[in-house]
Amino acid sequence: MRSKDLKAAGTARLLVIGEDSNLQWSDTATEYAMFADYYFRRFPEDHGERSRNVEARDLFNHIMYVTLNSVKPEDMYITNLCNDYVEPAPKGKRVLIKEEKALKGVEHIKWILEQYPTIEWILPMSLQTNYWLQKVGFYGGDEAFLHGAQPRRVGIECIQPYYQPVDGKAFASICGNIYDANDYPAKVIPILPAKDYPLKGLNEEKYGKAYERLRASFRK
Repeated sequence: MRSKDLKAAGTARLLVIGEDSNLQWSDTATEYAMFADYYFRRFPEDHGERSRNVEARDLFNHIMYVTLNSVKPEDMYITNLCNDYVEPAPKGKRVLIKEEKALKGVEHIKWILEQYPTIEWILPMSLQTNYWLQKVGFYGGDEAFLHGAQPRRVGIECIQPYYQPVDGKAFASICGNIYDANDYPAKVIPILPAKDYPLKGLNEEKYGKAYERLRASFRK
């Protein structure tokens, strides 16, 4: 099974790259990446449908928050680094995106950018997504980040593989930074997954200043 991209209904100006691995291959598998299509539907009565609608609204509200509403939802293109089936992780662990899946995902992202040259910003979500994008040279190349975000052998070699980074705090070093995409005229801005919006508690302590700096850059 593959989830689909939600293509921009208007002029694509911003590309969101999610991970979506906790939901994609469960009983609530999504037809479109991150249930993004639910944002454009009427609020449903069914409880399960409502939760998907809320998740989609959190996604778009998150993006509009960090960009100061400078990009309309209709001008956003939504995809995942991996839209294919991946082996489920043990309970409480994060799904591991293996290298061959990540490479396939990066090639798809490059295809999107070639098809939609109007895209100005790329917002990859989550530690693992940004690890692979930097690992293959799509942007950045911070050696300290790559070391901290690389998957531990304990997770890779498990009977049920899962993603556990060397340093779970590695994302703080790149979150909200603005990078140039290699070979494409777009800016890459790593942000938290939509499930972490709005920022509160420890996330607000860790990432609040980074988000304020990012929002300030959109005021210019």
